[in-house]
Order: sequence, then C-alpha cells, then structure tokens
Amino acid sequence: MRRKRRPDNFYELLTCGWKGHALVGTDAAEVTADDVLLVREKDGIRWYRCLRCDAWLADDPPQDPARERVPSRDEIEIPQRGPMLRDRYVLRLIAVDRAIHVVVLTVLAVVLYTFARHNTALHHDYVNIMSSLSGTTPGESQVRGVLGYLGKAFKYSPARLIQLGLLVTAYAALEATEMVGLWFSKRWAEYLTLVATAALIPLEVYELSVKVSVFKVITLIINIAIAVYLLLAKRLFGLRGGHRVQLERHREFGGWEAIERMTPGLPTSTP
Repeated sequence: MRRKRRPDNFYELLTCGWKGHALVGTDAAEVTADDVLLVREKDGIRWYRCLRCDAWLADDPPQDPARERVPSRDEIEIPQRGPMLRDRYVLRLIAVDRAIHVVVLTVLAVVLYTFARHNTALHHDYVNIMSSLSGTTPGESQVRGVLGYLGKAFKYSPARLIQLGLLVTAYAALEATEMVGLWFSKRWAEYLTLVATAALIPLEVYELSVKVSVFKVITLIINIAIAVYLLLAKRLFGLRGGHRVQLERHREFGGWEAIERMTPGLPTSTP
C-alpha cells in the first residue's frame, strides 16, 4: 500500500485545526473586485480565504455587518505560515525540552538546599532506612540508583551543598530564559540556546568516554541535533546568508507575495 504524502501546508493545517482559520472580511457589508484575493461572493454565498492554510470556506454574508468594506492589506496582519511556521513548531519543541530541564533542575536544587539545612537529621534517617532494607549499614553494601546518589550527597558539607544548589539554580534560570525566548521565537534566544547547548557537548562526549549509557547517548544526539538545526536552519552567525536571508525568506513565504503565489489563475474580477 502506497504511503500518503504529507501535504505541503501540514503545519498550516495543524495550526488551523487547533486555533481556527484566519479569515478576514467576515464582518464586511460589501465585497468588491479588489477583494478577490481574500473574499469572493457569488450567488449570495461568500467564500473566505484562510490566510494561513489557503483554504476557501463558504458562508452567508453577515446579517449585521460591522464595517462597510473588507480590510485593506495595511490593516491585515498575516499569520505565520510556510517555513516560519514550521520553525516556530521546532523552536517550541526545543522550549518544551528546556521546560523539562527547568523542572528537573529546580527539584534538584530544592533537594540540595534541603540536605544542606537538615544534613544531620536526614543522614541519620538515611542510615536507619538503609540498615532496615539491607540488614546492615550502607557502608557495608553497594548501594546503587537513587539511594546511592542520596548517600553520596551526605559526603558533602552543608556549605558545599549550598554552593552546588546555587550553581544548579543559576543553570535552571538560564534554561528558563532559553525556554521563554524560544517559545516566542526571539532571535537572541536562538543564539543563547546554541551557545549553551554547544558548550555542553564536549562534556557529554567525555561522560560517554567514561561510561556509556542509553540516556547519555540520547541526550548527546538531541543536543547535537538542536545545535545543528539552530546553526544551519536559523542561519546563525551569518551562515547561509545570515539574518538578511532569514528576513528575505519571511517576506517571500510569509507576506502578500506568498498569498498571491498560492492563488493559481488569480482572476482580475470577482467571479
């Protein structure tokens, strides 16, 4: 069975299915030949063109129009479409990845601060729990997993735990900044994320050289993919024409030129 090809406007259709179509002129009393690109009327039926996915939807003219004419181009804000909309989905996917990091780092910071404040009491409880579980003392058994990491935390002084907590908090704040900036498609966030991600790759490679694990491999692959995507697809640091080409692509695929190009056989008058 032949696999169906994904439509070229997949992200547009996905967004319209979620947010609704981007229609204009639905409250206009009159449709003229100048509006043929966006709204058409024939036999008492209005056809509205979605500015995002280019679908034409039929509806009756408004019973109580709020304005006389369809808005002019200067009044219309074209929604994101084409490569820009695809990039927005990718950036928001990276932002979700950063959000997960923020949650994990925040929990880790809270644990470190808690251990620093109640180190003696928690250590006593830990020894009692491990003795009950293993029938011996933790020092006489090989403790692995989460309980093993908890045991290692007691080897640090409260002052050292606070220092580690502050370091983790600062990193969580950096990840949160990246998350917010990427969610709103800010150019500075793309640079910040690239630099922060690329700086960690050598450390992750070293960690793999010490001990290989599936988690480490997946993390490295994800971070390399993010760095390559930001560097090439977003044309950072002047690559592939840099920001100038990026702006030209915005105009070509997200402006009125794209709307006109996606209207085959554009008539000169209302049908």
